[in-house]
Amino acid sequence: MKKFLKFTICTLITITLFGCSQPSTKEKQTTNEQVKEDNSLSKVQERGELIIGTSADFAPREFHMMVDGKDTIVGYDIDIAKEIANDMGVELKVQDMSFDGLLTALNAGKVDMVIAGMAATPERLEAVDFSIPYGKSTDISEGQKIVVRKEDKDLYTSIESLTDKKLGVQKAGLQEEIAKTQVSNAKITYLTKIPNMVMELQTKKVDAIILSGDVAKNYANKNPELYVTDIPLIQETEGVGIAFKKGSTALVEQTNSTLQKLMDNGTMDEIIEKNEKIVEDLNN
Repeated sequence: MKKFLKFTICTLITITLFGCSQPSTKEKQTTNEQVKEDNSLSKVQERGELIIGTSADFAPREFHMMVDGKDTIVGYDIDIAKEIANDMGVELKVQDMSFDGLLTALNAGKVDMVIAGMAATPERLEAVDFSIPYGKSTDISEGQKIVVRKEDKDLYTSIESLTDKKLGVQKAGLQEEIAKTQVSNAKITYLTKIPNMVMELQTKKVDAIILSGDVAKNYANKNPELYVTDIPLIQETEGVGIAFKKGSTALVEQTNSTLQKLMDNGTMDEIIEKNEKIVEDLNN
């Protein structure tokens, strides 16, 4: 009897201990998620190449220029991307595509990041991760501007003056949201490329277009018949940043480190001013 009781007690203890050591399916899932490694940075480093997506019609950010007889994508975003790639110890590869296809390509894994003057709006932040805002120390983000023909500058002096007017915007850009929500009864023309928007304005097919501040100034400098207005716009954004696929924590942190360094040591301003000068020379 004593032997039987001893055996039973030992068996119960063993079962109890064994049972306690086995995690539930839910616990296993949680553990797996916790230990799941973020390989966003290591994947790039193992490949030896950082692939960025851009829309190269945003001078001075990114644009096409002949370099040594070859069509090359240049601009200050590209120079910044080179610094990011250099700090990772990899080469840079640039993929040029339409602006409205950039985030689709990012989430499909076709590019590692998107650097194209993209504003970190609340809607985009739900879909992708963003770097810290970057830009000149004096002006991280110039925001969005309404551009009109210079002959019409006295006609369009307020957001109300654009009621019922034809507006050209880049599809899937922040400008589209501004036109829809801030201009009453706007007749919107959607275009994928900025040069096409400018052409629509010049040929009077639209009354105004909306562009990011630095890009607007560049096109106005290049085309004296254009005018950048001071019409105030509500802009719910955390500034212009670099976009990443959700969960790319290591890649975001590495990129932020480079961006912060460039802004802290003054290199960011030098890169931007160099490219602004290039564009200015091209326009003259």
